Amino acid sequence: MTMLRAYACLALACLTATPTSADWDKAKLDKEIAAIERQSQGRLGVALLDLRDRKTWSHRGTESFPMQSVFKWPLAIAALQAVEAGKLQLDQPITIRRSEFSLYHSPLAKAFKGDSNAYPLRELIALAAGESDNTAADILMREIGGPKVVSAMLRDGGISGISVDRYERQFQPEVFGLPGFGWDQVIDEPAYRTKLSALDRKTRQAALLAALKDKRDSATPEASVLFVEAQAKGNWLRDPAHNALIDGIVTQTKSGPDRIRAGLPQGAGFAHKTGAGLTMDGVNHATNDIGLVTLPNGRVFAIAVYLVGSTADAKEREAAHAAVAKAAVSALR
Repeated sequence: MTMLRAYACLALACLTATPTSADWDKAKLDKEIAAIERQSQGRLGVALLDLRDRKTWSHRGTESFPMQSVFKWPLAIAALQAVEAGKLQLDQPITIRRSEFSLYHSPLAKAFKGDSNAYPLRELIALAAGESDNTAADILMREIGGPKVVSAMLRDGGISGISVDRYERQFQPEVFGLPGFGWDQVIDEPAYRTKLSALDRKTRQAALLAALKDKRDSATPEASVLFVEAQAKGNWLRDPAHNALIDGIVTQTKSGPDRIRAGLPQGAGFAHKTGAGLTMDGVNHATNDIGLVTLPNGRVFAIAVYLVGSTADAKEREAAHAAVAKAAVSALR
């Protein structure tokens, strides 16, 4: 049994052993999260779901927020579902060409040698979900049949409110008003960045404003914690080894140490996926984090924090995440 599964079992056992009287101190959260949102200088979405009694609390919980790399967690699960369906194999080599690199963060691209290399599918899953590698994510998404496969998986699993619609190479340029790249186009990232910087400021700002409201590649905080809960229960995958693989990846990820994790008490466990977008003209597209918290006293809850359109710097945005986590822990009764 994996750690996430053990945590979920503990929480579900509590559900049958005790009255469902636990709750969040909603008045306290309403006040504190509203104050954190004002300090964050952006739009803040938060959802909490206690796995012991399934009591919830949210702030802007049904509003849509751009996910950025948060989508790579359900993407990894969709890839493992394809393995379970016999469409792919974990040790199957996937050839990647230098001409297929995507934009922005990609440890794979940085370490790449020659014109093409083959990677086992399991390595692409770990790179995408664990290291947030954009090239690995795009290739993985293409191998399973495209973004629609991930959205269908979520919908079939009873999760509405999360939509995966485009590849990284498509939606990242569109956030700021440039056309996305198709698979028939080679991305020259330095040239792209020069073009992005040279774009008319008003055009960039208008595109970003539209992107912040775009329902594509977005999630609601409430849908996000339901997704996390389903993973903790083992609802997405049949094979225990596959559950262990994805749980290990999201438990060991080192991203976002100053976000939610920084607001948790010492000894707390945290399995999660972060997401972050560019800051242009003083406005950040998104700074996100969703995951499963296990407190030292055994209480387990899912948390989603989305902060978009913020004019605060990176340190302040991450501090807002930590403040939300601290408030959530103190409000859990």
